[in-house]
Amino acid sequence: MDEIITPSQVAELLKIHVKTVYKLARQGVIAGNRIGRSWRFSKNHILALLFHQNGKLPEGGARGR
Repeated sequence: MDEIITPSQVAELLKIHVKTVYKLARQGVIAGNRIGRSWRFSKNHILALLFHQNGKLPEGGARGR
């Protein structure tokens, strides 16, 4: 079963600010689900993003804090 993580945990994994996580989620760069006013993410998807993108987020990702 896939582990579900919070935006703070995503930020820690990607080494970016939590506000950047929200921005990337709104833009569709990071797949996530909104439950009420909260975002939740698949840990497997985030790890796959890291490994398939060689740790690089699309332009404006980590710099768009």
